[in-house]
Amino acid sequence: MNTKNVNHKKNKNPIIVFIGNEYLFSVCTKILIVLIVLGRSILVARYLGAGLQGINAYISSVVSVGAIVISCGIHQAYPYLRKEKGKNAIYEEYISSIFFLFLAFLLISVCIATISPCSAELKVSIILIPLFGYSKVVQYVSLIENPNKNNSWTIIIALIDLFLVMLLTRYVSRNFNMVVFILTFEEVLKCVVFSIRLRVVPKVQNVNLRFLREAAIFGFFPMLSLLMTTLNYKIDVLMLRAFPFITSAQIGVYSIGMNFADKIAIIPDTLKGVLISRLSKGADENEVAKVCRISFLVSAIIGISLLLFGRKIIDILYGAEYQGAYDVLIICMFGSVFVGYFKLIAQFNIINHMQFRNLLLLSISVLVNLVLNILLIPKYELQGAAFASGVGYFITGVVFVVWFAKSNGIKIDKMFLVQKEDFVFLKRLFKKST
Repeated sequence: MNTKNVNHKKNKNPIIVFIGNEYLFSVCTKILIVLIVLGRSILVARYLGAGLQGINAYISSVVSVGAIVISCGIHQAYPYLRKEKGKNAIYEEYISSIFFLFLAFLLISVCIATISPCSAELKVSIILIPLFGYSKVVQYVSLIENPNKNNSWTIIIALIDLFLVMLLTRYVSRNFNMVVFILTFEEVLKCVVFSIRLRVVPKVQNVNLRFLREAAIFGFFPMLSLLMTTLNYKIDVLMLRAFPFITSAQIGVYSIGMNFADKIAIIPDTLKGVLISRLSKGADENEVAKVCRISFLVSAIIGISLLLFGRKIIDILYGAEYQGAYDVLIICMFGSVFVGYFKLIAQFNIINHMQFRNLLLLSISVLVNLVLNILLIPKYELQGAAFASGVGYFITGVVFVVWFAKSNGIKIDKMFLVQKEDFVFLKRLFKKST
């Protein structure tokens, strides 16, 4: 028996072991995705130019906010409902209900956009909101059910989208229609692929309005929290657009700087999906603390690297048209290092039915961000918006860390300083993949 077990361990395929390691596989795939997205960002920014890139950033910001509101947090209710009622009791009704709900939203949005006298940018945004909302929901469910396969398909979709953008830059002249196409294609592909991956054929008879109501009630506070989170990231672009002296080209430059700042949080962005999957299966606050401090260390290293080499990287990759993006990056970088704490601790709150705390803590930082944007943009323009965002990110991270540590009896230093057992965890993590 022992010999058989030893042989079994020796014969394990290292690729299979690597794929089975959720954290390591998620980190590696996320890094690959970020590189693909970075390549796409470079191609799109150079192709569109700063002016159309600014329009692209504005529509994306409006759609991101609208998609959260229209989804009403029903995707964030899924892990809790799955844990409480079991997958078999809710799965088919959940998938069918969300499919027909967002189909109805799409039909309504097309009607509103058709009769509305608003600008072309807002018309496009109204139509895209249900599409992005549905994409977010099916991706989230797919992530909960199988994080590794979700990440694999995300890479495939990103590569297809990258290839398409390469074709556009070579053969199609830039214009507003291309902005819309670039925004839409990847989300449509995600909707199709992840709907198929869920392996449920939506049926009208499986639509359960009472179930949707229950999911929406549970998801209301997570939705508000996610809305606050998105506003914390997007309010700067929306505020810049509100001031007539800020041009679309300036917004385009600003968006590139903020995109780089967001890359500082690549590790917590990567691990939050796996973390909530593990929390839904029984992991506790110690897992959250461990992932937080490891993420903080890596985020700090990335931040320092961008401080040293960011200007040269932006100049080489994006060109002289976007050289002002480095100033935006540096100003908000200090806050971006801390924002990972919110991303991870918020998952713990959601899975433990403490959504209101997320909302309360996020509201503080969004209010600060809003006030600082109003005060600083008229005088300092892009630099003022970047400083407001940096302060908002910093406050977000600090208030979440202080609350989480105090509520769970964890010392503050153990939220920031890597512990000896973390190195053991990392050693095992990489050892299992070899």
